[in-house]
Amino acid sequence: MIASRAPMRIALLLALAMAVPDAQAATASASGTAMATVIRPLSVTAIADMDFGTITHLPGVGGTATVSPGSGGASFAGGASAVCSGSDCASAHAARFAVTGEPQRNYTIRLPGTVTATGSTIGIGGTAPPLTISALTLRTRGGTGMPRLDASGNDGFEVGGTITLPADLPPARYRASFAVIVTYI
Repeated sequence: MIASRAPMRIALLLALAMAVPDAQAATASASGTAMATVIRPLSVTAIADMDFGTITHLPGVGGTATVSPGSGGASFAGGASAVCSGSDCASAHAARFAVTGEPQRNYTIRLPGTVTATGSTIGIGGTAPPLTISALTLRTRGGTGMPRLDASGNDGFEVGGTITLPADLPPARYRASFAVIVTYI
């Protein structure tokens, strides 16, 4: 009988050994990977200011002046007109910006909805009523809807808009600042 009990005890001990977890089997580990891609920062620089030129308007009549990206000069409506002749009228132009960053990357451009220009009256001193610059439009260097940096990481764009002159606006010099925001997509 003793001989028959020994194989049973060995089987029982093996079963118990397999049922009790090993301390090493209670923990596990694996390796993970961390990655990052670093690209050139995106930068935008103002090259030329938006310039509506020298404007006049009929007494008692308001008007507008518009500079369009991709073209020189301004167009006028209402009682507004340019004070210039021939090539002097071409001094009006859209704002121009240069963009640099990672080659062949797309980016977006965000413009404000409107801009307020403040002025000081000419000759009599004092503050002139504010003017609104609206309908800001843009054109990329490539003329496409999706701005994209070239193989060297360069691009550019122009911003135009329309300035509204109320009736009986006194002679004044106006200035406005506006922010353009460029972001990689």
